[in-house]
Amino acid sequence: MSRLTPVDGALHDRILDDTYPLWHDGLTRERYALYNRGQMQTPWGARALTRLALVDRGTLLASAKRYDLTMQVDGQAVRTLGIGAVFTPPEQRRHGHAARLIDTLCAEAKADGARLALLFSEIGPRYYERQGFHTVPIREVELTVHQRPGAPAMLVRAGDERDLASAAEMHNRRAAGYRFSLRYDADWLQYSVAKKRLLAALGPSAARQIEFFVAEEGTQAVAWVLLHVTGRDRAGYVESWSLEGCGDRDPSGARVGAMLQTLLARSPAGAPPIIRAWWPLGFEPPQLTLGPRPSTPIVMMVRALSDEIPTTFAPPDVLFWHGDAF
Repeated sequence: MSRLTPVDGALHDRILDDTYPLWHDGLTRERYALYNRGQMQTPWGARALTRLALVDRGTLLASAKRYDLTMQVDGQAVRTLGIGAVFTPPEQRRHGHAARLIDTLCAEAKADGARLALLFSEIGPRYYERQGFHTVPIREVELTVHQRPGAPAMLVRAGDERDLASAAEMHNRRAAGYRFSLRYDADWLQYSVAKKRLLAALGPSAARQIEFFVAEEGTQAVAWVLLHVTGRDRAGYVESWSLEGCGDRDPSGARVGAMLQTLLARSPAGAPPIIRAWWPLGFEPPQLTLGPRPSTPIVMMVRALSDEIPTTFAPPDVLFWHGDAF
């Protein structure tokens, strides 16, 4: 009879061997293992991230990561099961093992007080729709930053640990205006930044860079941005920025816009980067123009584990940054 069990030791190595060809993201096999283990050694990862496997008499049937999250849904804090890295070994496919794994994860999470399950599909929505999941819309945009002559009058510095609680509070304050969002705390934000820095540090030299900045007034952080920078060539030209998340005490987002102007002014002679983001409706910094871009294959989906939790949302309902995905 199959059972769900935490993964460690040789079983963990077997799962990493199997999943490496799919999700290595440019890392070597050794560094792929370091990347996965490093995430679980952060304070948030140690508390809220577990890899589990469905096993039958020593045979691995399927595996996944379980994330213990808190979503904000219609003004309520909702304990949420995050499901990631669902994988079935090739020799075990077409037997319903992944579906059984997901149902077991959902049943155990519901018994433990979770009222919602959340996952990201790279194979489209149809498979998970059969599992009772519903698509949540993601708005993908390309940002144009309006530049002004001269240096912007904005104090921007590198963010650090002391800024995480303020950044999380800024996010949660803005998220209160949306029906569906992830609730932050300092540990989650530290995990999110650390995960991206791990990937950048373990990958090919100069292929990626993670930049966390805050704007400060007095001694207080009043806005922040988290950028994933790729495509630097030898001349320092930046081809692409992914804005992974941001926050601003100003409801208009004007400080975030000014921060981006300041960061672009670091290389005034260079061609501007392509800046992409998952971007909520209703957040429109005056220094930015937001244009639609083709959607990625990633689909965000939810499944209610409690009758009173909704699963249908429109684009204006959703605040979810690319950096919140797992």
